[in-house]
Amino acid sequence: MAQLRQDQPVGINATSPLQIGNQLTVTGDAPSAPGVSRPVSIDPTARERLLEPFPRITGSMVATVAIAGLAYTWGLAGTRANPMELVEGIPNIGRFIVRLFPPAWDWTKVALATPAFTLPFGVVVPPIGAVGETISAPTVLFALLETIQMAIIGTSIAAVMAIPFGLLAARNITPHRYVYMATRLLMNANRAIPELIFALIFVSAVGLGPFAGVLALGIGEIGMMAKLYAEAIESIDPKQVQAVTATGATRLQTFVFGVIPQALPLVASYCLLMFERNVRSATILGLVGAGGVGFVLSKYMALFQYSKLMGALVLIITAVTLIDRASDYLRRRLI
Repeated sequence: MAQLRQDQPVGINATSPLQIGNQLTVTGDAPSAPGVSRPVSIDPTARERLLEPFPRITGSMVATVAIAGLAYTWGLAGTRANPMELVEGIPNIGRFIVRLFPPAWDWTKVALATPAFTLPFGVVVPPIGAVGETISAPTVLFALLETIQMAIIGTSIAAVMAIPFGLLAARNITPHRYVYMATRLLMNANRAIPELIFALIFVSAVGLGPFAGVLALGIGEIGMMAKLYAEAIESIDPKQVQAVTATGATRLQTFVFGVIPQALPLVASYCLLMFERNVRSATILGLVGAGGVGFVLSKYMALFQYSKLMGALVLIITAVTLIDRASDYLRRRLI
């Protein structure tokens, strides 16, 4: 029988142990147990290398560190980064922060009932709610709600329009290598153009307002959404696809039952992340007249109304926090 000893550390074999701790070990002349591979010998030089606390310095490591150092040196020189300038500007930052407080809001009266409206075929819908009653609400709140509406519609447009590009850009299901390369090129071109440029284009097309912002988000985020779709599809387990194919399924059936179930949770999570990102992007688009709370922020900054600017930021931070918590909950349920 195998001789078990507790005073000898676990090793590769009895003659050249690889010490891991005071645990049971099997001597080298013992037969291996059923289902357990026999210990193998290891070269002494390789064993010493495994026991080293730090990896050995190689030429590739030195070259990598040197390239990284040159990149950071080049970046610091190009940006003229000077920590002392930041230290000297701290008093100015403090004075600006003081001017932000206390937060203030412009208030407006809001009716607690919807107005009456007429449906097709002459159907009249009466007012719904407390007719004649009003409450006061911050004016910037309506611009913030408009920003969220823009993010919802813009994200939905991008999510739908990015589907064919994401399928063609996934290396494991693309029909041809040249199709893959052409699709990736289009996606890169779309991602390279900032949302502000798309906003200016659509403002000139449809005029000022939130519709231009919706189009800018919907068209400007196609490249990013398609890239995320492709990454999700490329990360699927090919064995499940092979199992579906082995049943005699067609290519369409293989895609429906082998690819989509694996990629869909990750795709849905990416859509939620893009919605959070588009809430922030929609805030910025208002600076060029594409609707949303950005227009209100630019007005406050132009008029030096920093207290009202802080009031708007408080509402924005609150809304983003609530959206983040809700999105995190949904992602945990999906993944």
